[in-house]
Amino acid sequence: MGPYFFTALVNLLGPAKNVRARGKKFSNQREYLVGPKKGRSFDIEIPTSVMFDVEFANETIVQGFISFDIQNHARNHMELYGTKGSLIVPDPNMFGGPVLLSHELGSQWQEFSVEDKYLGKTNIINHSGRSNETPKQSNYRGIGLSEMIYSIENNQHHRCNGSLALHVLDIIESTIIASETKKEVNLRSTCDQPIPFTEDEVKLLIKND
Repeated sequence: MGPYFFTALVNLLGPAKNVRARGKKFSNQREYLVGPKKGRSFDIEIPTSVMFDVEFANETIVQGFISFDIQNHARNHMELYGTKGSLIVPDPNMFGGPVLLSHELGSQWQEFSVEDKYLGKTNIINHSGRSNETPKQSNYRGIGLSEMIYSIENNQHHRCNGSLALHVLDIIESTIIASETKKEVNLRSTCDQPIPFTEDEVKLLIKND
């Protein structure tokens, strides 16, 4: 899931500039849970839990924890804290889910539904069994390809471009290097922060599709 979370952060905050991390391998073997090798074991060669701090070019610092060792949890997928409030971001692996906002110290959370948005309306009801994953989901993955095709045909810069993908990969690899060396790692790449995907643009792509 790492690419989804880091891509969401770059969309929200812009490019990152350095990362610090600590990782640990808490088990030597795991079992295939799906596919033709289901039930068979395989050796683990990488850390199974990683804590990291990513500093972005705009001076924002994001702390995260990614793990294969947790059976269940009740934490939010992503929370962002700023001088004017706090924001709970829905699952970056999907398209929908409510956004929660708190404006003042100790204030109640305001919930903003995205069910009225083209890419937010629930179209899947299926519980995967994965921790903290809602059974009601919005999945419109084909829209990214549609936006790319439309942008290329109209000589525009598409959002999910190679520079963004490379930068997200750089964040992930730098996190691994930082956890192994126990040193801060400066990223070797950057990218433009993708511009917001407006409802008018989505409507146009859905109509053309």
